[in-house]
Amino acid sequence: MFTNKSNNDSAGMKLDAGYRQQYVENYMRESKCYTNVFNEKECTELSEFMFRKTKSWRTSSTGNLFFSGNFRTLVRDIIYPKLKDIIPNDIIDWTIIDNVAGNFFHTPHQYGIHTDMPEVKNSFDSNTMVYRSILIPLYLLGPKQKKPLRMIWFNERIVDNGCTLDYGPDKSVTHYRSFTNYNDIENVYTLDGPSKIDPTNIMSNEEFEKHGLTEAPSIMDRYNGISVENSFEWTPGDVFVFDTAQVHSSTQGAQPFVTKAGLRISLITTRDYDKYK
Repeated sequence: MFTNKSNNDSAGMKLDAGYRQQYVENYMRESKCYTNVFNEKECTELSEFMFRKTKSWRTSSTGNLFFSGNFRTLVRDIIYPKLKDIIPNDIIDWTIIDNVAGNFFHTPHQYGIHTDMPEVKNSFDSNTMVYRSILIPLYLLGPKQKKPLRMIWFNERIVDNGCTLDYGPDKSVTHYRSFTNYNDIENVYTLDGPSKIDPTNIMSNEEFEKHGLTEAPSIMDRYNGISVENSFEWTPGDVFVFDTAQVHSSTQGAQPFVTKAGLRISLITTRDYDKYK
């Protein structure tokens, strides 16, 4: 772990054809949920790290609170020792991790449809690329839910700069690229190969309801063209592992929650420019 192969130029990841080829051929896997990994005490310790040991914080206009910094220490001392014997090596290969990024988030609402890929203007090193991502629910405050909050991972991966899928009247408040016409989205893949997001492919009522998207609360048409790979309950202490390029969203449950917090970690590896031009 932490191979230290970065060239430290902060010139930005280059999400070009070679990047996509290396990512698609080597790193894409089905989303996974590992249950009861962190106990209540350990979740509290992670929450305390969020508030006391990170190095920077920011707020958003929608009321989100983000904390970042000191993530190498976090992963080296807490996350890696806990996960190395739980998550199989074909899901996370810790030997190729060059660096980590991400944030803690404390939010009063659910997230819309998006990917966690780097922005167009990013300060990652040019010889690095995202590998996989980890999401750990830490707490959920509010009324007891009649239906659980869920995380939804879709079959589609957008191996490109980060984006949101915003068909309909309610736009995401985001610094990412926002697409209202899904025909404009390029570099889409599934585990079966190259694909596209065709908004004329209507999600069925059965699928919409099965995964709790009636409590998203986005309109059903926003999910046209994408299909669910997996959905998991938002349970503090569980661990989700997924492709950073994977399209995903969340629900707010049958009753609005007060706030929830989680830890998102992006694992960074090294680009092979010699093999993938």
